Amino acid sequence: MSKNVIIGVAIAGVCVLASAFVLGKSLVRSRSGDDIVRVVGSARKPINSDFIIWRGSISRRAATVGAAYTALELDLAKVKAYLKGKGVPDAEIFPQAVSTATVYAPLPNNQSTYVEGEPTAQIERKVVGYTLSQDIEVRSYKVALLDDLTRKSSELLSKGVPFESKSPLYLYTKLSDLKVEMQAAAAKDARERAAAIAESAGGRLGEVRWARMSAPSLTPLYSGSDSDGGVDDTSSLEKKITAVVTVGYGVK
Repeated sequence: MSKNVIIGVAIAGVCVLASAFVLGKSLVRSRSGDDIVRVVGSARKPINSDFIIWRGSISRRAATVGAAYTALELDLAKVKAYLKGKGVPDAEIFPQAVSTATVYAPLPNNQSTYVEGEPTAQIERKVVGYTLSQDIEVRSYKVALLDDLTRKSSELLSKGVPFESKSPLYLYTKLSDLKVEMQAAAAKDARERAAAIAESAGGRLGEVRWARMSAPSLTPLYSGSDSDGGVDDTSSLEKKITAVVTVGYGVK
């Protein structure tokens, strides 16, 4: 075999070995790039509502609309005086529109209101009065005061005012800033969890490959619910905010 042929064969062999080495390294990098650890990070924080919306309603029935409206106006004045006497300013009291319902005389012996044999014809019924109703809404940052009044408002009944209290809405007005803080805390928790998993497996945490983050949720503080996904509880004064983030990290 000539010297030139031997040199050519040697060069070809070196090239094959070099190609195999490069390909092997590429496969290792590709394979390691597929190693991903998926973690769920979360953060929770108790908060107190800082704004309250409370509604109550009054209603009066009378033989005429005018008489019912006059009685309703007197009741509204008593409700407003009561609230202001408890420390609620006039600017936070919002009377709503008055609704009217016509009251008809009952039919004897549970008779149908429709004429027998004529499904579209109705029996004429005598009007015996009118019921007027009105909601009074209070919107305030004085959460403790209004929360207390929701339980004491039955005092109006002793003043002859047929006042019906409704469940208040408890809101938190600084949620936008807090959401950013909580999502950052959840992301930090996810990274710490991922780093611990990678180290325990003998590796090192790499870059973020993907992340999913849902809207933080507000739930009652003492409930068993920790759901995420934008739940916004308005039924409780004391709440907790929960942020959850799911992250995929590469592992080296």
